Amino acid sequence: MPRSAHNTREDPLRDGARVIHVLRCAAVAAILFDLSSALALLDLPDAELGRLFKTRLAQVIGLSTALNIDQRSVREQDKKQPGETNLGPNSRTSIRYSLVAKGKLLRTAAVCDALGITEQRLGKDVAASRIFSVEIEGEQYYPAFFLASELNRRQLAKVVRRLDGLTGWAKWKFFTKPKASLANLTPLQALLRGVSKPVLQAAADFVERSKRFAKGEIPGTRKS
Repeated sequence: MPRSAHNTREDPLRDGARVIHVLRCAAVAAILFDLSSALALLDLPDAELGRLFKTRLAQVIGLSTALNIDQRSVREQDKKQPGETNLGPNSRTSIRYSLVAKGKLLRTAAVCDALGITEQRLGKDVAASRIFSVEIEGEQYYPAFFLASELNRRQLAKVVRRLDGLTGWAKWKFFTKPKASLANLTPLQALLRGVSKPVLQAAADFVERSKRFAKGEIPGTRKS
């Protein structure tokens, strides 16, 4: 999928030195964790090793998103990039792009590669409400938590379908904000613990409140 010119500012690892630094840290971690297995990686073809690394990286990013982990190293690097002068620090667009910079939202190609599916199949999953996307300045992004193998995808899809009719950003808000009805866990955290029925009920309640808010029946700021 072609990228618009403004998207280059949202790639946090465009700088070669930073890429080398991250790869060096990954190599050190692999050696310290399991030397023999790390050495075995040298026998893999370059393309296969790259594919496996990128897939697992995407899955780990998805899990960290589901757990609502905000990595300090990412926050420290998430500074204004060249060309962002037209976006104020409190701009909704700037805030949403920060989710991309933190890896919480991924582009189509990254999701397809990690899941091993085609863009056509991804489109069918979206149409069937098994997955959803959010839009930023005309481009679609997908929540990284869909890549977390620790989440039961069938249960996750049920919740997504329960949220039918809402915008992608409303669905994102539901999944990532703590709920009092879930013991102050986010729906994602609850699903990771195997809690599904209360999450489905919370989703139904969220949809109902959203509809009432849209009709003006609930004054003020919508609460979740």
